[in-house]
Formats: sequence, C-alpha cells, structure tokens
Amino acid sequence: MGILAGCGGDSESAHEDENENTEQYYASSEDELGEDHAIYVDKDKRQVKVYATVNGKYLRKPTRHGLNWIEGSNGDKAVFYGYANPLAFYKALNEIDGDPALERGGDKEKAFKKEDEGKFIKGDTVEVNITWDGADKVYDINEVMVDSTGKKIVYHFGGNYEAAKKHMTGCFMCFDSCPVGIVSNASQPVGAFKDGKVKFHGNPDVLPEDGTPVVLTYQIVKSE
Repeated sequence: MGILAGCGGDSESAHEDENENTEQYYASSEDELGEDHAIYVDKDKRQVKVYATVNGKYLRKPTRHGLNWIEGSNGDKAVFYGYANPLAFYKALNEIDGDPALERGGDKEKAFKKEDEGKFIKGDTVEVNITWDGADKVYDINEVMVDSTGKKIVYHFGGNYEAAKKHMTGCFMCFDSCPVGIVSNASQPVGAFKDGKVKFHGNPDVLPEDGTPVVLTYQIVKSE
C-alpha cells in the first residue's frame, strides 16, 4: 500500500500448534504489508503496523469488535477484517516492549481493576492511528470509531494470550474491556456492549467504503 500508518469464547481451536507458528504473518518491510503478511514490527519507531480491510456492515450496525482475524470464530463481526492470527499481534506488541495486563499463564483477575461500574482492563496504554490510500491524513482511532456514550476510546494491552489461543475468536481490538482480546478499551467495562446501553461502530463519515485496505499503527505508551 505504501502508506504509514472482546469477546465471547467459542470452542477450543483444533490447530493449537498451528496457532503458535506466528512468524508467517510478519512482513519484512512496511511495503510488504498485505493479506499474506499483515503485521510489520518497526523496532526503530517502536510501532506495530497491521494491514486490514473495512467491513462496511459495521459502519452503522453496532458491534463490540474493532478488528478481528477473518479466520477466527468472530472474524466477520468487526469493523475491520484482519489477516493475521492475534497471537502474532500479541508477540509483536511484546517486541516493542509492551507490558500486558495478563502475562502468559498469569492470574486472570489481575488483568482488571474493579470499580463500581464493573471491571476495566489494565496493561500499557496503546495509541492507535489509522490511514489508507487517499486519506486526508493519519487519523486517531477516535476519529474513525463511535462510542454512543461519547467516551473516548482508550486501548490497553490486556494480553490474554492463553484465552485468545484457547477460544480463537480472532480478537485483536475490542470496544469494551475484554478477557480475550489482545487490546481492548479501558473506558468501558467488561460486557458494556451486552446490556445494550453502549453501542459501538465505525464512523461512516470518515472511514472509506467496504473492502478498502487500511493500515493501523499501534504505539505503546508505558504505564506509570
């Protein structure tokens, strides 16, 4: 392309060994990003770039999924179709010194902070930007996503490696705090979408049409 730039569990994957083989999803350069190699780790800039395409269905219809792998059980339920295993995304964030709320094999409860409104994901903050060929600029994720409550989306590196591997929903990036997604929104508690009080979708006034390739850039902001 030449541009810069939560989730309910289903059955356990039958291809766990395959899921661990994540190197196949990495691009050797940003120019190589595409469906075959959908993740590029820029160690110099400490960024992870992810190739995806727009799922026009969710530019208006609500969903709790921001970006999902097309081969995951929830692969068709997100604003963006992803083309890499989310375990590869987890490892890529580790490579730029990301600190997940839940380390592999760690205590699941420690990944969340409990407040009166519910449980909120912890972990390093992750800045997310997006652009595409013909875009007016590089957009902040809040310019292309809509939270019906008006809250700003703040993504955190939840981690959830073991849950992501077990359930293989395909969740890269969720709109509420999520015990499965690799990155999820710390501004909304676990299950915020389920009660119908909060609705999320892509911004049809900004995002391009269905099927358009985009590149999302993830940058770790270290927690204090």
